[in-house]
Amino acid sequence: MIEFKGLVKKFGDRVVLKGLDFSIPEGEILFILGTSGTGKSVLLKNLVGLLKPDAGQIWIDGEEVSHFNEDQYQAIRKKCGMVFQQPALFDSLTVYENIAFGLRRHFSMSEDEIKIKVKKALQLVHLSNIETKLPAQISYGMQKRVSLARTIALEPKILLFDEPTTGLDPVTTNAINQLIFELSDTLKTTSIVVSHDMKCALDIADRIIVMDQGQIVEQGTPGNLRRSLVPLVREFLSEVVESEGLA
Repeated sequence: MIEFKGLVKKFGDRVVLKGLDFSIPEGEILFILGTSGTGKSVLLKNLVGLLKPDAGQIWIDGEEVSHFNEDQYQAIRKKCGMVFQQPALFDSLTVYENIAFGLRRHFSMSEDEIKIKVKKALQLVHLSNIETKLPAQISYGMQKRVSLARTIALEPKILLFDEPTTGLDPVTTNAINQLIFELSDTLKTTSIVVSHDMKCALDIADRIIVMDQGQIVEQGTPGNLRRSLVPLVREFLSEVVESEGLA
């Protein structure tokens, strides 16, 4: 579904992505972990065309897209659903109108069709009877779910999550992780989760990539990662052991 070949991204003299090579098969849940500033979010922005690579190729669903112009990229973005750190809902719109916004903008649908899709999206994220509420009237965790519902209502083939559990308590974090797993399975999407949370990755990922200073230092299944001898991976794993010990 997605392949990066020799991907390089620079900002001035600073090389943020240093020739990344990896592919993501259709239907996989891939976690990309690393410390802050190591290029994880920059990678996602290159994938959806918000940034352009300085070298290398990006393949999405059989097309090489790294040199697409803005108009060409619109069709690619329709295949990709992005879920950001913050819910980024429109404060003045109801939950229903927030979810319907993208459907009205990108598709020619009747209001009855939109209503069905909004209801289905809310059911998939386990929310009901909140369509008329404003974002300020629901909890932050529910806002994150509404943001996810808004994304999946468009039926993307690829789901991209940028630090989806930042700022959430452990209970809500587990709920969001379970949703990512359920949605990927139910909707048969390919999911990329940029995160710093090794516990979440070990719980639901098919495969984990660990980045440091713009390079891949380790990758494999959760079982592989638990046996890794790479120092950065061991640091992430030690935090998981500590949190489990406290629990």
